Amino acid sequence: MSHSKPLLIPWLRTQIDSKRYPGVQWTNLEQTEFSIPWKHALRQDSSDMDILIFKAWAEGSGNGRVHGDPSVWKRNFRSALRAKGFKLVSDNKNDPANPHKVFRWPDEPTSGANSSAGSQDQDDADLFEDYGFPIQESQVVPCFDHYLQAADSPAGQDILQECLKELNIGPEPEGTAGFEPPPEQQQLQNPVVIGGHALPEQQQYPVMSEGAVGEAGLPEQPAHPMEGAVGGACDGQLVEQFLHTITKTSDRDNFKTQFRITVYYRGVKVSEQLVQNEDGIRLVYRPDLIGPVVDHESGLTLVSLPSPGAMLDQTQANLTQRILDKLDGLDVGVSGHVVYGLRRGGETKAFWSFSKFDRNKQPQEISKLQPQPLYQFKDFVRGILDFIDGRDCPPCSLFFCLGEKWPDPDNRPWEKKLIMVEVVLTSMEVLKDMAVGGGASSLQSVELQMSLEEMMEMY
Repeated sequence: MSHSKPLLIPWLRTQIDSKRYPGVQWTNLEQTEFSIPWKHALRQDSSDMDILIFKAWAEGSGNGRVHGDPSVWKRNFRSALRAKGFKLVSDNKNDPANPHKVFRWPDEPTSGANSSAGSQDQDDADLFEDYGFPIQESQVVPCFDHYLQAADSPAGQDILQECLKELNIGPEPEGTAGFEPPPEQQQLQNPVVIGGHALPEQQQYPVMSEGAVGEAGLPEQPAHPMEGAVGGACDGQLVEQFLHTITKTSDRDNFKTQFRITVYYRGVKVSEQLVQNEDGIRLVYRPDLIGPVVDHESGLTLVSLPSPGAMLDQTQANLTQRILDKLDGLDVGVSGHVVYGLRRGGETKAFWSFSKFDRNKQPQEISKLQPQPLYQFKDFVRGILDFIDGRDCPPCSLFFCLGEKWPDPDNRPWEKKLIMVEVVLTSMEVLKDMAVGGGASSLQSVELQMSLEEMMEMY
């Protein structure tokens, strides 16, 4: 049986008069203006009651593509209003107590072809609003005209679903990650102790300095003198070399490493650099940075992410640019024997894991309240002992995803993420390469295992 799609204008008048939907009501005696609840889904007080009118229109209009997606219901309802000539009178979607919009009834029937010239720009702004982008209408990116028209194509759906749906930009909902969020731009008031060492207080905007980064004297990638050799003196030589290298990597006070940073935009490598600073790095978006620059307060080297302007796919470029513009900074540093992470405020959230192929569906968000331990050197040493026992070798990289959840709750691959950054801890990489190259059997030494166990007790 065919489904008869209702006419919006009489349908909507009937819904308002019915008073079935909380907040959907006339706002003047002439019944020419009405209000619609317009609450963002990320608000802590959002509920199913806020979307009833959008859902009702989705069901009534019989659009089979909208099952289960309230953001699409809202967008289709808004588009239907605009197509029929309804005018937005008052936008109060950010009202803390009663987020809503007020629309004016059209004077006469209006076809979609006669929509106002600015309707497409408003569509663009509304699209960003649906996904948490706090923007002004004047900031709408013109290229979204083509993007929205192509949204039903496979490529358009890919960009829409993969690049927008899980973007984590915008005001944070209260209670995120189990804590109350600090005031905007909150700074750390007291030194934070992590790994037995107090971290220096850090300012919101780093002071530029041309401080030279000293050579750390860290272990270099060894040659492969033992390649192909089995047992005997070569095994002893590998154990001796491994012990020497791990001793250079860590002492009683600090874990020592350099950092190799590789940046991927939607799976494509766009930059790679080595930072020879044992304190760590701060990922920022500062196109003005030239050469190594160290922040005075934290001692971290500032690493600016590349501009996405040269991308052929302008939709991807514009979305990536929005993430970068709202990134205040992401610290990845070393304190004692702990590698920590800290998000420096801003509206772009950051997530991490040990693998770009992580499939556990549990996003791990980086805190902006205080430094968060990510990796302890003793865990790496324990991983080497496990490797000697025949299990997998421990990781030596950290993977950070900016603006989107990671690991992905829907198992979307890392290549679909707009911004993914790999940070390799080079000292661990050297040790891992030695272990894998020599093989677990070559490390089966009582002397080595006792030394590693003593290290673990030390930390």
